[in-house]
Amino acid sequence: MVISVGYILYILITILSVWLARHVAGLRDCRAVVSSDGRNVVRGRGSRQDKIDQICVMAIFVLLVGASALRIYTGNDYQTYISHFHDIYRGNYVVTERGFNLVVTAVYGFFQKEYYLVIFALFAFLTVGVFLKALYDQSVDFPMSFFLFMMLGTYFQTYNTVRYYFALAIVLYSMRYVLRKQYIRFLITILIASLFHKTALIVIPLYLLAAIRWKWQHLLIAGILAVSGLFFQEQYMALFIRLYPSYVNEEEYLASGGFSIVNVFRCAAVLLFSLYALKEDKQWYADRETRFYFQLNLGALALYLCFSFVPFLSRIGYYLNISHLFFLPALLRVVPEKVRLSMVEKMGNISKKKICRYLVLFAGVIYFLMFLYKATAVNVRILPYHSWLWTEIAE
Repeated sequence: MVISVGYILYILITILSVWLARHVAGLRDCRAVVSSDGRNVVRGRGSRQDKIDQICVMAIFVLLVGASALRIYTGNDYQTYISHFHDIYRGNYVVTERGFNLVVTAVYGFFQKEYYLVIFALFAFLTVGVFLKALYDQSVDFPMSFFLFMMLGTYFQTYNTVRYYFALAIVLYSMRYVLRKQYIRFLITILIASLFHKTALIVIPLYLLAAIRWKWQHLLIAGILAVSGLFFQEQYMALFIRLYPSYVNEEEYLASGGFSIVNVFRCAAVLLFSLYALKEDKQWYADRETRFYFQLNLGALALYLCFSFVPFLSRIGYYLNISHLFFLPALLRVVPEKVRLSMVEKMGNISKKKICRYLVLFAGVIYFLMFLYKATAVNVRILPYHSWLWTEIAE
């Protein structure tokens, strides 16, 4: 791997944004604020921490949107999307969704010219904005959730398949409505997401199932259904084609399935960590939120193991394992502050919670480095990074 300017740029963006995130408490952070009289008070609106949150989150937003909006010819489907924009504006047949088509038509119609850079910048603005809003409002530990957002490559992947990642951001945001049992709002939110990528509709049954407290009978049935994917591939493929008839003549889509060892390992590692947390605190499974994330991860693992033949399996799997951004921070809160003697005496005592946190941080960094290593691959191609500031724009 040759170290280019793009690698250095991505690492600097990551370091700076993660550093800014460290100063953000998040909406759900329950840390008390010490008042002038020395008493602990509940943090309220207009507090110093709220102002710090606003400044840091805005700085992160500008940094991430700026890097995405300034790019050109960066991403494995950048040129394909330029062609889609043109076909949409000219009224040609396209397979993209109505919401996406409407946005493209509105932008090109407003400028009366095919300014594709504006559309990429607009989706960068919307996608990063929705992701940050979801993380800030819903995570029990915003700094850790944002760290995972960057380390797992979620942000940099938004440089590809812009309409899908906008839909994914909306789906992440919709989790709040499932957890609050606001199902009408959940359905409306997912329908909006499906206007930009129709695969978002799959989360309606999956999320509602994950919200149910599974008993051993349910786990047995789910296990049988998962294993059936190994034996009835043709039947499941026929069902897939019926649900998504636009893929009938798309041989590339139909041949794009494949076993993902990275996703299997990631989901398995999260499962093992959750079982360890259950050993430490058996009460967390009774909590609706953490149980919901646990069952989403379990579903993702079953999907990657038994349905690898499904076209673009990763897109469906991401709707499930995107919950890792919330699940891992929640699990770290569960691990008790029990102290154990360090193997190195000079290091003193260190709690189990800190050990688990360090392990998650270490795993995240390794995952990020692996992601950067394959960033030049033909199916990723977010490197090398090009910007219209210094790259000639083709007419």
